[in-house]
Amino acid sequence: MSEVSEDQDRGIEVRTYFARVRNALVARADFGELYASLYLHQMDAGIRLEPVMDDLLREALAAVTLHCASRPWKETVAWTVNFQHPLANVFVSGDNRLGTVVGNIFTENVRETDKNLFYADVVTEDQPQRRSVVEFEGGSFFRAMEKFYEQSEQRVVRIFPYDEEEFVLIAAQPDCDIEWLKGLDAEAVKTLDKDVELRLLEQRYYRFACGCNQDRMLAMLAPVMRHQPEDLFQGEETIRVSCPRCGARHTITRESLEARIATEKSSG
Repeated sequence: MSEVSEDQDRGIEVRTYFARVRNALVARADFGELYASLYLHQMDAGIRLEPVMDDLLREALAAVTLHCASRPWKETVAWTVNFQHPLANVFVSGDNRLGTVVGNIFTENVRETDKNLFYADVVTEDQPQRRSVVEFEGGSFFRAMEKFYEQSEQRVVRIFPYDEEEFVLIAAQPDCDIEWLKGLDAEAVKTLDKDVELRLLEQRYYRFACGCNQDRMLAMLAPVMRHQPEDLFQGEETIRVSCPRCGARHTITRESLEARIATEKSSG
């Protein structure tokens, strides 16, 4: 029983396989538990999304998790994806070292342009941060991710629903059978383990977690407090701020920010 409890604490299991002969990597996971954690978090934060936005965020979390599971252990990714129809900015991030993913969606003050944009930031230990920007069409996060792979990663990737909360990512590897990969559909994926020899590569675990706290919010607001304290508080003694990564709401007092700045000055 203790082993089950430990696995549950680690989050959902993502398995990766190598498709022999076809030369492709397959990542698969059931996201039911992760989505439950997302909804509990949103309930605590007072967040309610329209169904179309909820679907978009669910796709984004599935996509970034499966992507992370196929990447090196020391890699952290953050995607900010601008959709024009529906008008929204979607943020998701995955940290392989911590085994965490997080996401948020913004529907207010979203810039209207004539194109959708996919911003991808990658941080690998001991290497400078890398950013790529890709244009895409449509309102599906999965299709946006596939376009990102095609343009930025220079390889084919496909992502499919396997069940209501289970998804499969298939990414081309060297000498991949590209025609086979491009020809796959949702029905073919459901019989993949029968039609293709799959060799288990790895099992990883991911959970929905942000890591935001009062101290991080104070650090984020301190620069504004130094130069525009009245604009920040507008005559009040407290303000409510939302974490941009997960939407959690934090109450910040003027006194706590002043103390933070005073401490920084004395230590500097």
